[in-house]
Amino acid sequence: MLRPREALGAMIVVGVAALALAGSAQAASTTCNVNASGGFANCLSLAGPNGEQVKAYHVSGLPYRFQLARPSDGARWGYWEYSNLDYHIFTLSLSGTITAQVNNLGSGNPSAYYVEMQ
Repeated sequence: MLRPREALGAMIVVGVAALALAGSAQAASTTCNVNASGGFANCLSLAGPNGEQVKAYHVSGLPYRFQLARPSDGARWGYWEYSNLDYHIFTLSLSGTITAQVNNLGSGNPSAYYVEMQ
C-alpha cells in the first residue's frame, strides 16, 4: 500500500503523462521508399509539428540526407546527413505545414526510411 506522499507522487506522474499525451494527439508516421540519386523525396507532412524522427531500415539506404521544408514559403531546415541505422530525433517548434524529405545517397532502389512527426 502506498503512503500518502507516494500516492501523491504517483498521481502527479500520471497527470504529467496524460498532459504529454494530450499535447501530442496529432501524430503521423510512414515508411518512405526513396530511389538512390533521385534527390529529396517528400515523405510526410504535418501541420505545426513539435517532434520528428527518421531512420534508415537497411544499409543499402546509407548514407542519406534528411531535411524539413515548408512549401508555403519555401523555407528549409537542414539537411542532416546520416550514415547509420540509428533513430535520429528532433525537437521542433515550427508553424505551418512541414514536409519531411529524404535523399537516398546509398545504392538501394528503393531504400526504405521510417519517418515520424508529432
